[in-house]
Amino acid sequence: MKRIKVNKEHLIFLFLLLLIFNLFHPYKGKTPILKEGDLSLKDIIAPYTFKILKYKDELNQEREKAARQVPPVLRVIKERETESMLPKLDSIITFYADISPYKWQILRKKQDIKNLFLDVYDKGIVLTIENLPESKSDRLLIEGIDSTFLVERSSILGQKQARESFAKRVDELFPYFSIEEPFMEDLNKLIAPNLVIDFAGTDKMRAEARDAIPDSLGVVRKGVKIVGANEIVTEREFRKLYSLRSHQDRRYSYSLLNNISRNQLYFLLVCLFALAFIRFRVKRAYENSKFLYLFLMNIAIIFVLYKILPNYLIPLASFVMFFTLAVNLDFGVLIAVTSILVISLYENFNLIHLIPVFTGSLAGGILSGNFKNREELYRTGMFVAAITSFLIFAVELYKRSNLRDISIGFSYGIVNGVLSILILFGLLYIFERIFHITTNFTWMEYSDLNNPLIKRLSKEAPGSYQHALMVSTLAENAGEAIGANSLLAKVGGLFHDIGKLRRPRFFAENFKDDNNPHDELPPKLSAIIIKSHIQDALKMARQYQLPEEIIDIIKQHQGTSLIRPFYEKARKMLDEVDEDYFKYDAEVPVSKEASILMLADMVEATVRSLDNPTPDEVRKTIDDRIRTAYSNGQLSKSMLSLQDLEIVAQDFAQSLEGLHHHRPKYPTQSE
Repeated sequence: MKRIKVNKEHLIFLFLLLLIFNLFHPYKGKTPILKEGDLSLKDIIAPYTFKILKYKDELNQEREKAARQVPPVLRVIKERETESMLPKLDSIITFYADISPYKWQILRKKQDIKNLFLDVYDKGIVLTIENLPESKSDRLLIEGIDSTFLVERSSILGQKQARESFAKRVDELFPYFSIEEPFMEDLNKLIAPNLVIDFAGTDKMRAEARDAIPDSLGVVRKGVKIVGANEIVTEREFRKLYSLRSHQDRRYSYSLLNNISRNQLYFLLVCLFALAFIRFRVKRAYENSKFLYLFLMNIAIIFVLYKILPNYLIPLASFVMFFTLAVNLDFGVLIAVTSILVISLYENFNLIHLIPVFTGSLAGGILSGNFKNREELYRTGMFVAAITSFLIFAVELYKRSNLRDISIGFSYGIVNGVLSILILFGLLYIFERIFHITTNFTWMEYSDLNNPLIKRLSKEAPGSYQHALMVSTLAENAGEAIGANSLLAKVGGLFHDIGKLRRPRFFAENFKDDNNPHDELPPKLSAIIIKSHIQDALKMARQYQLPEEIIDIIKQHQGTSLIRPFYEKARKMLDEVDEDYFKYDAEVPVSKEASILMLADMVEATVRSLDNPTPDEVRKTIDDRIRTAYSNGQLSKSMLSLQDLEIVAQDFAQSLEGLHHHRPKYPTQSE
């Protein structure tokens, strides 16, 4: 089995990133509950918005009181409606009247007996009055077939009481004789419960009444002081402390250790995602540990700002723009995604306040890929502010926030854009110097012709200086045409020949009066002098602490090409000549910028040697030089495609035609 080599720096990166995620996680300890009358030793600030809870006993009493106010529910028994009972009553009265010696007296009182029956029956009868649920209400709720209504509790009778009352009142109708007992028993049998107690319905309504009682008296907003240092805890502050602790007991039901362990899988997956993304999308950062440590430091800064600023004010865009400028857009997107993934866990995956900040940061990263001046940076900051503020406005409208909250959120978005630009300037200034990070702003600074090395070149080697300006212009234009870093190509062109400062008179562009010092030197020595300008340039570059990208361009701008004039001169003088001796001891270019610069250097020097060339001659010379470099393997490691080479050749031709155009011959004054 093939062994997998473990990179310790990547393991350290994973460990430190995991550690940062845990250090900034809001693992909150529980606030101690001070008793009423205690002295607080420190300020206690609300860590988040929470409700001021009622005490448990207090809440239970209020809910039970509300439940007892709900009247018991009784349902009408359909089979025992009045209409169905009256025929039975009528037949019983008629039957007993027919067999009674007091028939006519009974028949004359038939309607009165019915009225008494209706009076008792319509009020409502339950089986036993003692079974009615307790209630503070003096009423009962009766659910009929088609209606619901309230009645006085005292009007409802139990079956026993209803029969006794009915028998007594019927007996009072016949003062001159007594009703026979069988007759009265049959009448009383009709007095049966027409209402049933609905215990389930009563319990449901009482549960709803309990739930309707709020468990809080108000809220305490995040950041509000609950009690100050050296202040006595009153009943009001105690209630807030009690509420905060109760909320924490529910929110953080796990122990701190358990709470930490529960998040580790999520954090680890985010760490692995970040490292894998860097491995496959940002190889430059994967192979250079300084970018990994830079990533860690900026993640930590983002989380510090998250701790001290409202979510709408987190200047995530500044970090995305910084990493886009320092490396590429992929790296900028990664720090945004990683930050949001972790902060969303901190926020219990409530992303609504993070969406505007995240979207604004992506917009800033996309627009900051190729800044040419600071004005473009300011415009990007304004664009980030506009996107963030209008997204916040939309979010607050969706939440149905009041006008005050909408206005504050909108202003936060504008401040976010401004703050992002200010922090970006700070990040550029600090990390460019600590980590030697280069961005387009670095190249803007190095493109200043007042740079000490460029000033020296203009004074001590004016021909090389003019050549550097020409090469710089060619490389910048061609780089922009094919999408390379044109500013880096421009700066590389300015510094690529600084090694000629050591022996400026030995280079053709600095010859005076056609005096060629190489005429008196053997070709091998001339080749040594010409080749040495690369090593001399590297020494000077390191002495002046030029960025590594410029040093790489210096090393690669000649490739391993042959110094043909001295090689041909040696062949005329010697029988055997080692071609390798007359090649540059350098490297072939590997980046687009270095490759463009090598071609620009070759082309400019060759076209300069032509005497008033025509546009066709210029284009033919350019094509020949590029073809020669390609066939000799000087572009074997280059990132340039054949299409790129065609575009570069065309751009070189346009630039050189403008620089070497035919001038008309003006007559002199004497003519």
